[in-house]
Amino acid sequence: MAQRSPYDVEHVGIQNPVVLDSLNGFYLNLIVPKNVVKEIKNALELHDLFDRSLKIMPFTCDAAVASAEELQRAISALTAQSLYGHTEGKIVNRPRQNYAPSSHEPLPPYLKHVIPTTFEVRNTTRQNYQTQANHARDTVLQEIGLPNQTDIDARLTFRRHPSKRLDDSEKSILAQTVRKWLLSLPARIRSRFPGDRDSLLRGCRWSYTIYSPMLLLPPTFLSKKPWPELLEGPLQPHVPALYGLICQRLKVTHIAVNGPIPALVPTKSPTEDGTQSAEPNILRSPSALVPLHGDFGRPNLPPREQNLQDAFWVSTVQNDITQMWAPMYTMFSRGNISEKKRLLGLESVKTAAAARCSAVDLYAGIGYFAFSYLKASIEKVLCWEVNRWSLEGLRRGAEKNGWAVAGIDDANIERALTHEEKLRCSDGQILIFHESNKFAARTLSRLRGTIPPVRHVNCGYLPSSSDSWQIAVLVLDKDQGGWIHAHENVQIKDIETRRCEIIEIFEKLVEPYRKADEIFSRFAVGCYHVERVKTYAPGIIHCVFDVSVLHRKP
Repeated sequence: MAQRSPYDVEHVGIQNPVVLDSLNGFYLNLIVPKNVVKEIKNALELHDLFDRSLKIMPFTCDAAVASAEELQRAISALTAQSLYGHTEGKIVNRPRQNYAPSSHEPLPPYLKHVIPTTFEVRNTTRQNYQTQANHARDTVLQEIGLPNQTDIDARLTFRRHPSKRLDDSEKSILAQTVRKWLLSLPARIRSRFPGDRDSLLRGCRWSYTIYSPMLLLPPTFLSKKPWPELLEGPLQPHVPALYGLICQRLKVTHIAVNGPIPALVPTKSPTEDGTQSAEPNILRSPSALVPLHGDFGRPNLPPREQNLQDAFWVSTVQNDITQMWAPMYTMFSRGNISEKKRLLGLESVKTAAAARCSAVDLYAGIGYFAFSYLKASIEKVLCWEVNRWSLEGLRRGAEKNGWAVAGIDDANIERALTHEEKLRCSDGQILIFHESNKFAARTLSRLRGTIPPVRHVNCGYLPSSSDSWQIAVLVLDKDQGGWIHAHENVQIKDIETRRCEIIEIFEKLVEPYRKADEIFSRFAVGCYHVERVKTYAPGIIHCVFDVSVLHRKP
């Protein structure tokens, strides 16, 4: 059997309407002299008008470009079924051997070729067929910047949806933008590419995340050979133009490459022997972020008031909650979204909300979990955080969500609170304390009677939040007890073992207070659930242990 052309236009009569199920519409084909095929194709690609699902073919009878008579027969069949212009279908069984366009005889393949476009033409009739085709041709040539091209004819064909699966380089907007940039480069630069453009793009990673107005790319972006050599060599002067195109296409203003948040950071001063030592990255600073385009600010800028106001801030919405941060100075972990969502529907959170209670977040950051408590109708959330940049993000995010923010200057926490300060804390839905959480119990004791009882405590720090567990026990309401969410990185095989260990640890933390306080003596410790949040490293998972410190059941 002869192989069918990808341009086959097959006809169905009214008697066979069952197959009218995959019509993609009427699309423009350009009938182009062979000597300008490459120029037209490149221009169409540059403007995303080239149909990459079909091949460029010689213009012959087998190219099957529809004549006005054939078009009318197809329209009649579709119109009889009240489907034309509304339903997708396909046209089958048209004999092709006697085909010849009514106004143009087929030309030898060495003279003309058919270039498929993605330009769709609607509401075509027998009377306006050629007019519509010519108008579509003129529109496309004008759009691609070649309005003066002559000897280009136009035909319309019924087009089916491409049957082949597009690879990532054809589907991704980012890949399409890089392809457009490559096509815009001077010919002398393009001639230095190893292989063709498609082979350069195929196999690259095209994932990205937009945190408005920033585009965040993975470290693997254009890292496949030979891209590093090209970007550092002949393409280097043209890279700013690429970033400009990406910003225009994705509607962003800044571009950066993401990197993992380092567990350790260099100390501010070298050791006695002159070597550079490292310390834990308590502030969770995103030192591996690599800005590519736009002004992100200077690294390690101190969080003075003017710097906070002038910094570049981005935002995202998760679970209908807006969060904001300065990417140069603050981390954001989108992998916590499942835990944020879980808090919204957690039964113990609903219980605390119904009783108009408070929650404490001992590692508040930009409001990862604090905002979920408020969204779940917790009366008040008290937040401890040592990173001033994170606190500013928390404040901005809270205001964006419509929550009242209050705070106490850390320099004044040593003294007794004034009536005005207590009143301010009473009015705020989020209370911000710019101090180490080791002072949380002391600060909270000064607010007793001003805020509702604390029934939930979140200890959201990795790789382990164990340093805050004793504080968590102390800040829980002494009359009712409550729940503590302890975050840990755990070997998958050790999760159950660690759960039992955490129960024992909290039993020991509660025991001294049981002996000293009759109310505490009635509390029992349990771990009623372990939530597996996300994989942190091979074999290691971020878990949240839901610890209860509640009255023993009779």
